[in-house]
Amino acid sequence: MVNKHTKQLTVLSLIIAFNVTLSYVVKIPVPATNGFVNLVEAGIFIAAILGGAKNGMIVGGLSGLLLDLFAGYPQWMFFSLVIHGFEGWVVGYFAYQKKNISVVIGLILGSIIMIIGYFFAGVILYNWAAGWASILGNIAQSIMGLILALVMVPVINKIPQINFKN
Repeated sequence: MVNKHTKQLTVLSLIIAFNVTLSYVVKIPVPATNGFVNLVEAGIFIAAILGGAKNGMIVGGLSGLLLDLFAGYPQWMFFSLVIHGFEGWVVGYFAYQKKNISVVIGLILGSIIMIIGYFFAGVILYNWAAGWASILGNIAQSIMGLILALVMVPVINKIPQINFKN
């Protein structure tokens, strides 16, 4: 019999690895912010909806940090760890309220946290213009992640090996 914690650690590690890989392959550079738009939100939202606040935070923080490291944007690593980690926690917290409206509220709040977080990160790292320039790309990134997550969660939920509740 597999230890529940070992299974959970393995599933989280695989989600993080898949999320970083997918986000690294599908990325659109944003010259104004010296950053990029990617699909990292999809994995964060999926992990948070299926696994709750703690798992959403772990996948969010580590996916963001590792993606920035591997993609050559180390100046963003700390910001991504905090912003995506908090985003994942919020989405997971609301998703575990067991109401459909709570999932939607969590996804919207998580997206707002990410957009505002990267706005201020751009201001801190560069200037106000970079912060403002990041907003449209981050909105698009959130919407893409939200759509992918809402499509994939019912499919992934049927895979017993990924079910966090077992």
